[in-house]
Amino acid sequence: MLPTKFLLPTNYGLASDFKNGNILHCLNWPLSDIKAEIPNIAAAGFTAVQTSPIQAHDGTPNWYWLYQPTNFWPGNDIGSEQDLKDLCAEAERYGVKVIVDVVANHFAGNHSNIPDELKGGEYYHNSGFGTSDGQQGVDWGNRWQVTHCDIGMPDLNSEHSLVQQYVRRYVDQLKADGVDGIRWDAAKHIALPSEGCGFWPAVTEGTGMYHYGEILDSPGGDGASVMKEYTKYMSVTDNQYSNNTRYAFQGSHPMDGFGQWTAQGVPASGIVYWAESHDTYYNGMESQQANTYIINKAYAAIACRNGSQALYMSRQGSNNNHGSARYGVKGETGAAFSKEVAAVNHFRNAMGTKADYYSNSNNCAVITRQGGGAVIVKGDGNGHVDVVNGGGYATPGTYKDEISGNTFTITASNISGDIGDTGIAVIYDSSSVVIDTNVDTSGQDTSTTSNPNTDTGTVVQGGSVNIYFDNSAYNWSNVYCYIYTDTGENAKWPGVKLEKDSATGLYKYNADAFKNGNAMFSDGNNDASKRYPADQQPGLTIGGKSKVFGSGNSWNDTDDSKQTTTETEKPSEKDSSTDTVTSTEVSVLMGDVNGDNKVSLRDASLVLKAAVKKSQLSGTAFAAGDVDSNSQITAADSLAIQRYDIGYPHDVIGKTVKKAV
Repeated sequence: MLPTKFLLPTNYGLASDFKNGNILHCLNWPLSDIKAEIPNIAAAGFTAVQTSPIQAHDGTPNWYWLYQPTNFWPGNDIGSEQDLKDLCAEAERYGVKVIVDVVANHFAGNHSNIPDELKGGEYYHNSGFGTSDGQQGVDWGNRWQVTHCDIGMPDLNSEHSLVQQYVRRYVDQLKADGVDGIRWDAAKHIALPSEGCGFWPAVTEGTGMYHYGEILDSPGGDGASVMKEYTKYMSVTDNQYSNNTRYAFQGSHPMDGFGQWTAQGVPASGIVYWAESHDTYYNGMESQQANTYIINKAYAAIACRNGSQALYMSRQGSNNNHGSARYGVKGETGAAFSKEVAAVNHFRNAMGTKADYYSNSNNCAVITRQGGGAVIVKGDGNGHVDVVNGGGYATPGTYKDEISGNTFTITASNISGDIGDTGIAVIYDSSSVVIDTNVDTSGQDTSTTSNPNTDTGTVVQGGSVNIYFDNSAYNWSNVYCYIYTDTGENAKWPGVKLEKDSATGLYKYNADAFKNGNAMFSDGNNDASKRYPADQQPGLTIGGKSKVFGSGNSWNDTDDSKQTTTETEKPSEKDSSTDTVTSTEVSVLMGDVNGDNKVSLRDASLVLKAAVKKSQLSGTAFAAGDVDSNSQITAADSLAIQRYDIGYPHDVIGKTVKKAV
C-alpha cells in the first residue's frame, strides 16, 4: 500500500477534480485550526475545504462582519496571509483543495478604511434602490435592480475596470498563496456579459482555479437563462432544492428527484447543493430545527450524486442564532467526520463520473450508480428495506453496508437489507479503495529513521543503485529524498536528508533497498516551489537503475562512474525560480516582460505565471520582471506591476535600466 500521508489523493480516495467530490465548509474557523484538521478532513473523504472570507473587514466579533470587507487582500482575524499559505501547503500534502470565500459585490458601509483609490463615487452603483435606510425597496424579480442595488452595504460598480482589476489582483494573489478555488459571495448581484458587465470573465478566466457562486432563490429576470450564463464561468448553488431536501427528511419522506435548476436545463455538473448553509443556520435559523440526524440524511441523499457537488457545514455550537456566532471559533467536527458522512464521501469519490439514477422507492431515496453501488436514505427510522435498483445501475451481488456492516443483496431489479440507526446505507465494493482513517493529527513527522517495511530485493547486477541530485540548478538550502514502494517508504516525509558527495559534487543517496520505488525531492520545508514532483503527482520511477535529477526537472539514467564535479557543477547556484545569469548587460524597460514597450497587466500576468511555476522567464524577460532585483521572480513582482498599472508610482518600473542577463 502506498504511504497515506504524503503522496496522492488516491491515498484517501479523494477526487482529483473539484466536480467529482464534496466540500467541508469551515465557517468562522481560524485558518490554523483548519490546517490542524486537514488529515481528518482528508480521511473523511472531503475533496475540498472552504474558509470564511479572509479580507479585512469592519466590526467585531459577530460572524457576519466577515462579509463586510474593506479591501481585497488576504489576512484578517481568522488568519494572516502566511497562515493561508501554511494551510494551503498542508492541504496540498493530503490532496485536499482549498476554497476561499471572496466578497466582491460590496464593501462595508464605513469607507474610512477602504483603499483611497476606491473611495470615489464612480466605483459604486448608487442606484437609489436597496435596503439601507432611506432607500427604496428592491424588486427582486427585476434583474437590473438585483445587480445594481445595495444589499445593506455600498454596491461596488462591477462594470468599472478598476474594480475588476482590484478583484483580479486579489484572485491572482490567492492563487500564488496556494488557493485552489473561490466561492463568490452574493454572485447573483454581479451582472453578466450579456448585461454589459465584463466582471466575471475578467476575474475567472485564465486563473486555472475552480469557481462557484452563491445564488440564493432566483437571480431575477429569466432565471434559467441567467443561471445557464453564470455556469459559463462558475458552478452555482441551488438553495431551494437543498432546503427542500432537508424539509423532506424533516417530514419523514425523501425529496424529489430533480433540482430546481437541473429541471430547467442547467447542467448538474454546474450545481452545488447542501444540507444547510450559514444562511439557513444563522439567518432565519430554519435549519437549526433540524438535528444532525436529519442534516446527515439530507446530505447523504445529495452528496452521492454524479456531477453536482455537496457542501457540508461545520456548525458552531448547537443553539447559535444570527448574532451569537463568532468568527475565529472552531466549529464542531463530530458530525462532519461521522462514519455516515465519511462513507457517503468515499462512495462519491469512488464512483467518479459513473451515471446515476434517482428513485423514490418505499419511502426511501435510492441513488444508484451505473456499474457501481447505491446509497439508500430511509425517509423515517431504520430497519429492513426492499427498494428498486433504479435503472438496473447497481452491480448485482452481496455487499456489506459501509456504515452498519449489515448485509445487502443487489439483484438486477431490487436492493434489500437492513438499514442501521443512521437511516443511511452505503453499498458498493469498496475493497479496491484504500482509505486510512487512522490519521495522525500531531503534525508533520520529519524523522529520518528508515521504515523497516522496505523493498529489500537483490541489488541490481553491475553495482549499486544510486540517486543523484544536481543542486547547482536549484540551490536549495537542503535536499531531501523521499522514496516509496508498494510495501513501504525509506523514511517518513520528507524522507532522508542527503549529503553532498565530495567525489561528484552532487547530492547522493544509495537506493539499493528501494531500487523499484518512486522518488520525490524537496528542501524539507514544505515549500511547494521547492518540491518535485508536485503533490498529487506520482514520484519519479527509479526502475532499478542509478538516476540523476538535473536542471529542468530532468530525470535520467546515469553511469555512476561518470558523475563528476566537472560535468555537473556550475560556477554559481541560484533559486529554481530564476534563470542562470551571465555577465552580459542590456537595457530593459522594467516591468515590460512581453517586450511591447509598455507596462501592463499582461506583463503582471506573465510574471505571476512564472512565480507559481506555470512558465519560465529568461533573458531580458526575466530581467524586466524581476522588478525588486532580488534575482527571483515572485508574486511580489507581479503585484508591484499591477499596482503600477493602476497608478501607483514605483522607483524603477516603467524606467529603462541596465541589467545583467
